[in-house]
Amino acid sequence: MDEQIFTDIRESYNIKLQNRALIDGGWQNRLWKASDGQRDYLVKRFSEKRFSRQKLLNIEAALQRQIRLEPCGVPIPHIYLCGQKAIRFLDGTAYMLMDFSPGRNETAQSITPAQMKSLGDVCARIHKAFSQLPVSTEDTPPDILALLEKHIEEQRRNLSPDAPEGFQRMFLAGKNIFKRLPDGLFNRIPVGFSHEDFTPDNVLFDGNGVTAVIDFDRNCCCYPWHDIGRAVLSFALDLERLDITKIQVFIDGYSEHIPLTWGNVADSLRAAWCIEFPWWAAPYFFTDKFKGKAVRYRQEIQWLTENWEELNRLQEGNSAYGQTENDFI
Repeated sequence: MDEQIFTDIRESYNIKLQNRALIDGGWQNRLWKASDGQRDYLVKRFSEKRFSRQKLLNIEAALQRQIRLEPCGVPIPHIYLCGQKAIRFLDGTAYMLMDFSPGRNETAQSITPAQMKSLGDVCARIHKAFSQLPVSTEDTPPDILALLEKHIEEQRRNLSPDAPEGFQRMFLAGKNIFKRLPDGLFNRIPVGFSHEDFTPDNVLFDGNGVTAVIDFDRNCCCYPWHDIGRAVLSFALDLERLDITKIQVFIDGYSEHIPLTWGNVADSLRAAWCIEFPWWAAPYFFTDKFKGKAVRYRQEIQWLTENWEELNRLQEGNSAYGQTENDFI
């Protein structure tokens, strides 16, 4: 099947790829970096285990939205179309072809203020461009609070003395947070299309800033501030405290295109918690069987659960902590 894909690229795109090599990335997907002698490409074969035909059609719609970002100054890989479609279906498998984006991943420990400001700038460019897309009645976001309440009720049965201690603490704290969520939280958060997977794996940098945002497969109509909360957790949290300086420069970069306040950032973290708490607050994610990069995401939501009251202080802004570079929560 792999050879069939490259034969199809030659016949359907008139691109003869050579020097291809498998690369890491993409959970259960298969990725190759290849060249035609002039430029580098990325070939992505979608996992048959992960994606049904309907899911791939949803991803096609997401990729078509991604394409709309290219003329808006958002650094994204160019997607090659065949018959106006981004995804090619071949005898039980599916793939897509795009430019290979150079760059490296950064972490909360390695990202610089300049890169963080660029991240805010690019995040706002995405949201501003997506805000121009029409939102149909079929694009309404899910009822986040109903999903959160359902998860809490389902996990209540797993709360026993034998459950992992970390899960017990996180679940009980999360249940109390749910009871005290601010009234109208999601009424004051913008609705629209967003990346929805704005993590370190999907943002590439050079020394100056963002070189590319990748993997828009999950983009959908939801709450764009989720991207902001996810960026703050991924790049400004060292799992002990938030770096106020990094948040400030992110705000500066974002605000060059869309106004963003400290109160907005606090609400973005509240929204991220409501969306992601059901993903990680379960016994399995506190066992030795749960490994890999996703552990970091569970730890971030766990930190937010344990430090929820700090969001009230964060909402007051930088002045609540002082003005020096070393002031943290």
